[in-house]
Amino acid sequence: MAEKAENEHSIGTRTLRGVLWGYGSFTGGRALSLIATAILARVLVPEDFGLVAIALTFMTLLDGATDLGLSQALITQDDEVVEERAETVFVFSVGLGLLASGIIAALGPAAASFFDESSLTAILPVLGANFFLRSVGSTHYALAQRDLDFRARTVAEFADVLIRGLTGIAFALAGLGAWSLVLGYLAGTIALDVAIWRLIPWRPRLKPKLSHLRGMVGFGGAISGVTFIAALIANMDYLFIGRVLGTDALGLYTLGFRLPELLIINLSVVASAVLFPAFSSIDRDSLGHAYLVALRYVLIVSLPTAVVIAVLARPLILALFGDQWVDSIVPMQLLTVYAFAVASSVPAGIAYKATGRAGILLKIALVNLVLTIIGLLLFVDRGINAVALVQVVVAAGGSFAQFVVATRLLDVAPSQLGRAAWPAFIAASLMAVPMYAIERTMEAPWPTLLVGLLLGSVVYFAVLHRTAPETFTFLKSKLVGSAPEVLDELTEDATRAHETDALT
Repeated sequence: MAEKAENEHSIGTRTLRGVLWGYGSFTGGRALSLIATAILARVLVPEDFGLVAIALTFMTLLDGATDLGLSQALITQDDEVVEERAETVFVFSVGLGLLASGIIAALGPAAASFFDESSLTAILPVLGANFFLRSVGSTHYALAQRDLDFRARTVAEFADVLIRGLTGIAFALAGLGAWSLVLGYLAGTIALDVAIWRLIPWRPRLKPKLSHLRGMVGFGGAISGVTFIAALIANMDYLFIGRVLGTDALGLYTLGFRLPELLIINLSVVASAVLFPAFSSIDRDSLGHAYLVALRYVLIVSLPTAVVIAVLARPLILALFGDQWVDSIVPMQLLTVYAFAVASSVPAGIAYKATGRAGILLKIALVNLVLTIIGLLLFVDRGINAVALVQVVVAAGGSFAQFVVATRLLDVAPSQLGRAAWPAFIAASLMAVPMYAIERTMEAPWPTLLVGLLLGSVVYFAVLHRTAPETFTFLKSKLVGSAPEVLDELTEDATRAHETDALT
């Protein structure tokens, strides 16, 4: 028992550190990325962003299946075999990365013809080299995630964002247009590889074993399928807009998605990276409680962020990017709702993966894909606002389906979901009131943005402190490092809620 308790404390400590480092990377890295995007938006034109968005769409579609889920499978391996299995993962990941780079290069002429953009013939092969570059560091990245070493990942991600931004800005100022984004992307990946290799001591000996592949691909294949379909759903709008409405419209749509992606979608990436290894280490009977706690804190962060972006979209666009992007305001508001729906469903999805039920995600993703394609076929010719609305409706339906399945699979009552979610919803709803009033009465973008953020934040934290004071007590105790470990304390909180439900 003592050994088990010590192990749970260790998991809790590493999970908390992972959250802090992961969110530190999320906050700092996104701030740097936002600064770079703001500068590039004033130098480049919507067509430049649209061209690169098309190229990145092809890469994203192939990205989910690039290593057949081997990196994700490596995270679940036992300590005794993980380094041996890492040899196999490294060799096959690099080989598959080379193959993916070749496929993207071959797609260049076809993409140029399909979208009637000759520049894609050269852009796609160069940008496709990123698959090989990233595969060189993917095994080290997975090992860091497995050990909840988010310090290493944070440093590597900062290097990526910083070098990508500086390189892109330098080439944009030199007049390279869309190529500045392409070259910045490659430079960032090289910086990430260098950093993660320096920080993770494992070195490949190039001795793979085919016997390792069957079980690992069996697990990772389902996750790859989910990732691929999710990528199709997330990028189908880009394909339709680029084909039907053109690169200018796609550039406006892409920038409208930039803030929701940076501040909300990337939160789901951080949460996934931290929760997957943590949930995999939790006893099955405690997983429902851990899910409730994870959902609660994801909502506490993502919901007010979504409200800020949606309500203050106009001053955000005008202040950060300039008047030429005014047509991105409505898409930003709609895509913020889409991003929130995605982020809120992450804890359930990770719980399914941790219990070997990734097939549930695959089924939901397939339904979402069909609905997305139907919706885009019907409404793409009505413009980028209609496309964004299709994404919102489909994502909201998929998120609701995941909540329903979670109540059954994890033995979580709807009342428990409500209790986990209501503090964030109440606080975020009330914070929207003063922000909306400020946005409607003030004209200048920067004063509107600053005053709205200040008043909204004060209201949100005041209401949250009133409705969920234990949240602040918990975070304060963790930051000073003197309280019991995070998973123990949070699981106890969820257990008390479960016991209360049983009594009532």
